[in-house]
Amino acid sequence: MKLFLATVSLVALSASAASAAGTPSPSPHAKPVVPHVVFLKYRVAPADEYFGRLKLSILGIRNTIKDMGLKADADPAHAANAVMGSVGLTEDALRDWEKKYPQDGWIPATIFSLERLYAKVDSDEARAHARVTMAWLVRDYPASPPAKIAKKELAQHLVGQKPAPVASAATVAGNPDGTPAIPDK
Repeated sequence: MKLFLATVSLVALSASAASAAGTPSPSPHAKPVVPHVVFLKYRVAPADEYFGRLKLSILGIRNTIKDMGLKADADPAHAANAVMGSVGLTEDALRDWEKKYPQDGWIPATIFSLERLYAKVDSDEARAHARVTMAWLVRDYPASPPAKIAKKELAQHLVGQKPAPVASAATVAGNPDGTPAIPDK
């Protein structure tokens, strides 16, 4: 019995050595063969993964940016306090999303939406963030459609500029000081 076990072990050992010697070892510079399915699996972030310190999903990130934009539109006078106080954590989640899934096609449009949110807020801090956000978009996603818009706006110095004052109805219909114009008879 001992002889039989020793013979079987010897045969198994020689068979594994022969099969290992028969396959060429890959060169250290060769790229590993990765199945196509595995590559695509990690290209887009799943909706149930959470990012950043706030642990937002990709839908949560996009909805938070949209909701803050609506708040800024509804109350522009208080937008700086309402938006700038909480958008930092949303931006943190977006940067974490990009770090883990840099090829995700939703990221450029979300970065662009974040810049548009900053542009709605009338503060120097928000304008600075808008410029940095557009530069981030152009740097990381230069071929994306939002980056093409960003390049054009950056070249025209439209990003991060203080908006022109809106003319009131009295100014449009009257004198620059707001008094109504009296037509000449």
